[in-house]
Amino acid sequence: MLLILCTILHFSVDGVCAAVLAEYAVNEPDFSWIVYYFELYNLIAFGGQWLAGLVLDKYRNFVVPSLAVVHMILAIGFFHGAGIFWQAVFIALGNCMFHVSAGILILEHYDGFKEPGIFVSSGAVGLGLGMYRIVGALFFESVCAVCTVIAVFLLVKHPETSARGQHEKSSGKNLLPLTIGSFLLLLCVVLRGFGGNSRVPEYVMLMPCVFMLGKSAGGIVCDMLGWRKTILAIFLLCFATLQIHSTVGLIILSFTFNMTMPLTLRLLHLSFPEYPGLTFGLAAGCLLPGAFFGRYFSFPAGIMAVVQFIGLFIAGFIFWRYGRDEKSSYVLRY
Repeated sequence: MLLILCTILHFSVDGVCAAVLAEYAVNEPDFSWIVYYFELYNLIAFGGQWLAGLVLDKYRNFVVPSLAVVHMILAIGFFHGAGIFWQAVFIALGNCMFHVSAGILILEHYDGFKEPGIFVSSGAVGLGLGMYRIVGALFFESVCAVCTVIAVFLLVKHPETSARGQHEKSSGKNLLPLTIGSFLLLLCVVLRGFGGNSRVPEYVMLMPCVFMLGKSAGGIVCDMLGWRKTILAIFLLCFATLQIHSTVGLIILSFTFNMTMPLTLRLLHLSFPEYPGLTFGLAAGCLLPGAFFGRYFSFPAGIMAVVQFIGLFIAGFIFWRYGRDEKSSYVLRY
């Protein structure tokens, strides 16, 4: 139930934010202002998650209350009377708080790769529906409010759900290699961010659905095959897809790149299990370079595939060699 509610919430929170910004954009004749407010939103919503995550890691009792006020903050940004500057700020703050608080709950309540993948996947569809004005902000805000009430009620009624994850800290002697491995994982996230600007103009919702399926499938496959075989499978599929020079090839390549998302997030968390909020926030922040500069330049797909494979392989080996968290047994069985 927690996974279902958080997944729907992710869909609706991202949908509210996209719909509010899209409604402003269609009425703004100056493109430079549109870019400014979109980048302001991204800077706060994604760039602020590491700080929010660090605070909630220290004060775990505030995780559920912060989740409870998300829809209220988003509702402030929903009203036009606030002005677009404050609308952008409030929806960004609400988005930031939601991702970190719900991310902590998902990472700590579940052990596998599947659940983080499913949780994050729904955001792409919400963004697409809101950005292209297929669904309005009022619908998303209503869904967000209802699901928030249910989620908070369940978390308060069953407090063990939100307090499940208590882990030993990473060993100090392993801090350097685990930090290096985490840096490589974050580099993979940066590259994936540059690959997240793919578009098929005739079918505006096609790529958001591909992103959603890729993230979900990555976690499911990883739980079935193990992270080592999944990394190899992703690389081989990328290599085969690069031989297809068509829209179909672009779709499959985007799908495979997004399969890495649950891998990077869960391995980051397992490397530093005492900081689920910080690791989730850092991974989100690494999408900013792609959001800011993706329209100006991009990396060749072949280079992205190779670098991602090498980064994931080395980071996975480092975790296998130096990871000492009690949850690591789940991953290392495979």
